[in-house]
Amino acid sequence: MEAKSLLREFDNPEFIEADVESLEISKKVDTVIQNPPFGVVKQGMDMVFLRKALSISTTVYSIHKSNPKTQQLIERISKEYGFQYEMLTSRYRMKPYYPWHTKNFHEFQVDVYLFYKNNFSF
Repeated sequence: MEAKSLLREFDNPEFIEADVESLEISKKVDTVIQNPPFGVVKQGMDMVFLRKALSISTTVYSIHKSNPKTQQLIERISKEYGFQYEMLTSRYRMKPYYPWHTKNFHEFQVDVYLFYKNNFSF
C-alpha cells in the first residue's frame, strides 16, 4: 500500500521523491517521515537521508537498522543538529524486494526514531 493512500486528514501533505544528495528545499517543512536505505549496499546513505531531514524540519520520524554503532552515530548527529530524540526498537520482517534478496523473508531489528526540537515528545 502506498503512503499516499494512507492519508486521512493532513494540512497540505506533500510527497517528495528526489535524489536526496542534490535535493534543495528553500523553506522548512513541518514533519519528515522517512524509511531511508539502511546503508548496507551504499554505506552511509542512511546518514545522508537523516542529515537532510534534520536540516529541513523540526520533527523527523526515521527508521534505521538497529546497530550499536549506528545508534551512537545517530546520537552524535542528533546533537550536532540540535535535536532530541526518542527511539523504539522492534523486529521487522521484510519480504524479498530486490533481485539479490533470495530468502522468502528476512527478519531483523529496526530502530524507529522520533527527532524533535523544543518540548515535543511521545
